[in-house]
Amino acid sequence: MSLVFGKKENEVIKLFNDHLQMVGNVVDETFKIIKLSCDEDCSDLVKTVRQKESEADSIRRNAETTMYSGAFLAQSRGDMLGLIEAVDKVANKAETVADVIYLQSLKIPDSLRDKYVKEYECSVEAFKALAVAVQNLFEDIDKAKNAVLEVERWENTGDGIERALIKEVFSLNIELARRIQLRELALQIGDIADRAEDASDRIEIVILKMSA
Repeated sequence: MSLVFGKKENEVIKLFNDHLQMVGNVVDETFKIIKLSCDEDCSDLVKTVRQKESEADSIRRNAETTMYSGAFLAQSRGDMLGLIEAVDKVANKAETVADVIYLQSLKIPDSLRDKYVKEYECSVEAFKALAVAVQNLFEDIDKAKNAVLEVERWENTGDGIERALIKEVFSLNIELARRIQLRELALQIGDIADRAEDASDRIEIVILKMSA
């Protein structure tokens, strides 16, 4: 089922898609930092992450301004505002992951890098599924529903990797402070998928209201 909207609504939908793309850029650029070896500098990538996150904020504000000017019916406007704010929190969390690594000069042990990469991949896939859900909320509600389930599946998979990773971190013969830093990194990476799931929960509510 595809919904028919007016000019203002279509402007907002375009801004939603632009915002999704920019948030995806933030997530992807942070992933590059996770993949770096211990002797590689991440400062340029961190600058890019911050720039893309700022651009995502700008697009979100434009979308909100357009909605406040009369896009969407009043009873659904709050849901749309809440949705784009929830999606924006994915970018915020990815930026936090970049900052955790950069500001603390945190080096991921080579023995654990693949596990951090796998955990982050779950967050990437959760966001990709979220993007599909958002895009199809305006085009194909059945596809949106299926994508919401995919977000949950990837978030659950990431949770399992996160728990195993933290257990392994505390088995390492390294300083306690570094183990705590590495645990925090695993938790923050997992939070990216959690934020994606929070946004997908909002989509589920919108779908239920539309179907009522």
